[in-house]
Amino acid sequence: MTMLPKEYASKKGFLFHTAGVPLFVFGMLLLFSPTSFDRFSITWPRYTFHVTMVFCIVLVLLLVSRSLFMLLNRHTKGVPFPSVFMLSMGEIVCSSGFTALYLWLVSGREEAYFWFFGMMLVYLFVLMFIPYLIINLYFTILSKEHRLSDRERDTAKEKIHFTDERDNLKLVVACDAVLYVQSDENYLKICYLEYGEMKFYSLRNTMKRVEETCLKGGLVRCHRSYFVNSARVQALQKDKEFTYAVLDVPNAHRVPVSKNYYDSLAALL
Repeated sequence: MTMLPKEYASKKGFLFHTAGVPLFVFGMLLLFSPTSFDRFSITWPRYTFHVTMVFCIVLVLLLVSRSLFMLLNRHTKGVPFPSVFMLSMGEIVCSSGFTALYLWLVSGREEAYFWFFGMMLVYLFVLMFIPYLIINLYFTILSKEHRLSDRERDTAKEKIHFTDERDNLKLVVACDAVLYVQSDENYLKICYLEYGEMKFYSLRNTMKRVEETCLKGGLVRCHRSYFVNSARVQALQKDKEFTYAVLDVPNAHRVPVSKNYYDSLAALL
């Protein structure tokens, strides 16, 4: 299902619709007079006034509908396109209904109401569909840009770049290949898999300096001296005094888990 980004139901989407759609209708009515009032059996010298009334009807209806829409979708991560389509069609039909009612009343009711409604439904569908289409295309492009940026971020997370205390790049390894990172005095010992075999790499750095790198790479803190790859944790074992994370790699050392980090690690398993 096609999804529009959450900005569609935000203040940006609200402003685009409540300002863009009524103004487009107003401008087109003034410039091209598509609703020539002679066709409605109305001879009005004050054409601009009545066009302004149509503008106000569309504006008020969009203010109400888009406010409710924004309120109902304020916590959503995206807006399904079918919902957007139904909302837009509903706004066109309601705008046509109220505009037809206004024209019917001021014309002296010489024609049936539904005759006015049918005419306005055709006119307003054409006039409102164009700005709807432009706005939806804008948010569709925005959605694609979001997906591309998310994909780039995901690609960046596929590998962890370990640097030393001077920020010199020392090791690049796939996130899912890292088993754990251990603090060893002024050094870090990184345990990872290379072609299915455990490897160890030591570099001069501190846990504090690599914490952000480890977290971005999917590692979690399990001890003041350890980060562990939760995806590699097969089980948590409790001895009389200590708790350990058992990894899914044969012959891998158990990783200690302190009480402060036990619950957060267990929640990920």
